[in-house]
Amino acid sequence: MKIVILATRIAGLDGVSLEAEHWREVLQRMGHKVKLVAGALDREGVVIPELHFNHPEVVRIHDRVVYGKENYKKIEAETFALAGIIEGKLRQAFNNGSKADLLIVPNALSLPMHFPLAVALNRVIEELKIPTIARHHDFWWERGRFLRSSMFGFFERWFTPDLPEIHHVVINSVAQKELKKRTGINADIIWDSFDFDSKMGGLDSYSKNFREDLGIGEDDIIFLQATRIIPRKRVELSIELVRKLNNPKAVLVVSGHAGDEAGEYEKYLKKLAKRSRIRCKFVGQYVNSRRRVISEFGLGRKRRRVYTLWDAFANCDFVTYPTKKEGFGNQFVESIFFRKPIILTPYEVYEKDIKPLGFSTIEISEKIGNSSIRKIESLINSPDRKKAMVEKNFALGEKFLSYNWVEKELKEILSEMRTS
Repeated sequence: MKIVILATRIAGLDGVSLEAEHWREVLQRMGHKVKLVAGALDREGVVIPELHFNHPEVVRIHDRVVYGKENYKKIEAETFALAGIIEGKLRQAFNNGSKADLLIVPNALSLPMHFPLAVALNRVIEELKIPTIARHHDFWWERGRFLRSSMFGFFERWFTPDLPEIHHVVINSVAQKELKKRTGINADIIWDSFDFDSKMGGLDSYSKNFREDLGIGEDDIIFLQATRIIPRKRVELSIELVRKLNNPKAVLVVSGHAGDEAGEYEKYLKKLAKRSRIRCKFVGQYVNSRRRVISEFGLGRKRRRVYTLWDAFANCDFVTYPTKKEGFGNQFVESIFFRKPIILTPYEVYEKDIKPLGFSTIEISEKIGNSSIRKIESLINSPDRKKAMVEKNFALGEKFLSYNWVEKELKEILSEMRTS
């Protein structure tokens, strides 16, 4: 089949972008031809700038709907005007050569970051009768800023559409139940995944320079916070954890970037780390979706390596994941693949969907107790115990979180769509 994966953005290390790439790899492995279409891409595909949620006109409409008090009809007219422009570009993208056999839309029809795109997609899918899988990572009712809006008509009409051409997929059972309750829509569940057959779990000639480049010793103990730097990821708990360990070899490495919800959060964290007197490195400028060498200017011109997130995982000793809320948890899956112990605060989806699978983790609370510190110290001091934990988790990951599992689920969905 000819398949198009269309999103507002497929770039960087956010969960939606990573999972779009994972699905592309799975579908290509199944023998399909897959094209990426998005408002921003850092890999091969078709870029349509108007699809990005950061496009100035899109941001203006979003802010008026979410934060403003204007007349609904006035904003609706402007939304439909931009939707018409986007619709034309989508038709051109879909009809160059021939129409796609399948459209996959990650998150653009569930989280209202881009109102005109949702309208345009609804029209194009319905009129061209394009079989579509809408994969929903987040919903508007999960975000406080949307709940404070007075224009629920926008959300309820376009997020999430109940069209016969659309097959809905969510990433956890909590969302599945809530979607059914609110809209009557039935959805399948496909969890976040990773290629457990990949050989990239170890160090190579490039990634072995990671520690030296960042001023970290070979015998230092790296605690990696691989999430975006936004408040719900609760990086402050990772800082507190390293402070309580009181181990001169421990260093917290924060590899993510500040997101659209960050505000002053990153500045606060840097001040907190300094006050806590821990070794903490914010290295987001040197960790991205692909390896490359950049030039830095300052005291002379200096060449610096930029690493991938996978290089960061390969070099760390523990992963910290004190998140408040997740759709599933890409960092959880990645930690399992790279055979790293994961330290987390139990969030709802972890409790409902992940923990029952039998994974071994170190659970902490918002108030980090001595028992949690002792568990971490025992793994530091007992390599055999640490190895047994991560090997058990890897085996479970192969069974439940691998490309093989996703391929099986997608085959069932595609078979069902062909017979409906």
